Amino acid sequence: MAEMKENIHTIMSVNNVKQTKNARTLTVSRPEKPDGEQVISTREPLQRGSLSIAIISALLARIAGRISFVIMSFYLGERFTSATVVVLILESFYVTELLLSPLVGSFSDRIGRRPFLLLAPLLAAMATCGMLFATQIFPRPNVHTINPGLVIFLLILLVERLIEGVSSGMNVPATLGYITDVSKGSERLRVRVMTAFEIVTVAGITLAIPFGGKISSSMGTKGFFVVIGIYLLVFLLASVGLKESLPQHEMQPHGSLLTGLTVIRHKRIFTFLPAWFSVNALVGSWTTLILIMLAYPSPAADIRHPHQLLYGGFSKMGASLWVSIFALTFLLGMVLWVPLVARLRRTTVMLISLGGLALMIITLTFLNGLAENPYSLSASSRPLAQTLVLLVIPGILLLSGFTPVALTQMSALADTLPYQRGAVMGLYSVVLAVGQLLGSVVGGFFVDLGGFYGLMTFSTIMGCISLVSVLYIRNHKHDLIKVASNKSACISQT
Repeated sequence: MAEMKENIHTIMSVNNVKQTKNARTLTVSRPEKPDGEQVISTREPLQRGSLSIAIISALLARIAGRISFVIMSFYLGERFTSATVVVLILESFYVTELLLSPLVGSFSDRIGRRPFLLLAPLLAAMATCGMLFATQIFPRPNVHTINPGLVIFLLILLVERLIEGVSSGMNVPATLGYITDVSKGSERLRVRVMTAFEIVTVAGITLAIPFGGKISSSMGTKGFFVVIGIYLLVFLLASVGLKESLPQHEMQPHGSLLTGLTVIRHKRIFTFLPAWFSVNALVGSWTTLILIMLAYPSPAADIRHPHQLLYGGFSKMGASLWVSIFALTFLLGMVLWVPLVARLRRTTVMLISLGGLALMIITLTFLNGLAENPYSLSASSRPLAQTLVLLVIPGILLLSGFTPVALTQMSALADTLPYQRGAVMGLYSVVLAVGQLLGSVVGGFFVDLGGFYGLMTFSTIMGCISLVSVLYIRNHKHDLIKVASNKSACISQT
């Protein structure tokens, strides 16, 4: 009888090994609490405590980068009449960030996240030192004639902006890879940190614009010292407070770096990217073009696109105020979504957010047709206009849930490719940059054709593309992929 039991036990063990091999699943046993919740090892709380440092470092890096952008914008704008030269130098930042992000994400899967989190602020500080040096050596460059000195000066600035882009291309995918590693095993923690990353990204850019303007007006290009100080603070925080998050056994020492670029071919990823890309293009077009449209000179605006309340006639201060209200409401919405995202199905949140977008489009379209410009709005139309403005606010709050839940979805997809998490999260910068860039360009084309109505048409098209993608991943249940637990790590080849 004992021999029979032993044989049965042996057969069951062999079958379990075969099933594990066929599923390509590595199971690591962990003790569990009575309610089924995992007991976290003593090493994990230390890493989870470093998440706040990673988020703060990301915020400071965004602020420093935007202050640098503002200082350089004012410096070049006051000295060069050619908008092409100014834009070329300023926007070159995004070229290296866009090209480098997926490669750094893939490379961080091989050697870890921490080296890039340390190197990124140092490179940015060096680039800022170069811009400070160049602007001090050439405080008043002769821009009226092309000469060797001017060419060298412009090349120095161009190279330094490209290096700043390299720094950002290192920092963003490494930070996302880091928080994806550390938050593995907890859906709620993953939602909180991904939402926090989105908040600091928007807040860093928003808060740094007026702060950078103040620094530029009071210190000029010497304000780069402030930027250098912030970058060095980021390096100090990373060196003291961030340990390597990627386990040694998950690092991939072999294989081509270009292999990381192939993650986009995975079905769950490329079917989700249109939804995220469309929303990024939409938000990028709104944040860039609405300010321009509202502040367009009134007589010319009425001639170009007549009978549109939201095209022209607003003061620069008034237009900036409305855009700031939009940004702050969007930030507030992301905060309010945090406790809800973990409890709802991800595509449910996305569909609710797209419903908020539809509410905004309908409301703003009606509001746009109430008058020729703000000064011609009749007293009888003012109550309706105020009501429509109030209806836009819940639309913004609903829409704001899309970006954090999309980032959470991407991190869950990254968990299905545990040896390529960095490469998957590196797509964030690509989708963000390309979406906002193309959104501004294509959205601007629609604005040229139809004014504010043109922007609403473009928004409707982007919303429909996103909706199709969301419905597809909902139908195929791609959004039900859970954050990989520490109890078991599954390697999916789908």
